[in-house]
Amino acid sequence: MDPQTAARSHGPTLDAIQLMLRDLHTRHDEIRHRAAFRGCTKELLEVQQELVDYLLAKKSTLMGIETEGSSEPVRDYNSFL
Repeated sequence: MDPQTAARSHGPTLDAIQLMLRDLHTRHDEIRHRAAFRGCTKELLEVQQELVDYLLAKKSTLMGIETEGSSEPVRDYNSFL
């Protein structure tokens, strides 16, 4: 299945993934404050990165894009810390 056909057949799922990725890239100060208070900021950001990686892989799979052996650089969405 070509990527365009795959994208159309999985449209709602891809839309949901995009929305979740957008949410994960939004700075949620209240949650970060709670994590800092509990001493788990590093762990929170690690889990966030794992979720982003998972969603990007799922998105690629649904779109029919091969990800293994890809020459794309590894993204670290929490590199500002």
